[in-house]
Amino acid sequence: MANRELSKAEWLDKAEAYCARAEHCAADVRRKLYEWQAPADVFEPIEQSLYARDFLNDARFCRAYVHDKVVYQSWGRVKIQAGLRALQLPESSIRIAIDEIDENQYFSNLQNLIRQRKSDSQDKLLRFLLQRGFTYDEVKKYA
Repeated sequence: MANRELSKAEWLDKAEAYCARAEHCAADVRRKLYEWQAPADVFEPIEQSLYARDFLNDARFCRAYVHDKVVYQSWGRVKIQAGLRALQLPESSIRIAIDEIDENQYFSNLQNLIRQRKSDSQDKLLRFLLQRGFTYDEVKKYA
């Protein structure tokens, strides 16, 4: 498809294929369309179509994002919320996804991070855990 303009339908097909491979949010799709050098007038119709056909779903994306950040990166609530807000997702979807965090997994992650960094000074450990998104109260409870 080099050296020819894509139609709106072809841009939509490309965006659908992108969304079908993994969970994405509208900001991801806009960024990808920009990288692909799609014309600006197709961004909004594509986004609306992706939402209408359930390729994009804010609640589903928030749940997947929260799950992955807790399970694979051991992030705390504060950092997860900041990441979701940076993607301009609805606050209600963020709040629901955060409320669904498995508390056992969450605090197990915190305890594992504390164990891994046991040789650090208390100040250094506190800074590290706060940067990972855990609240001061959570850290004080387990550190």
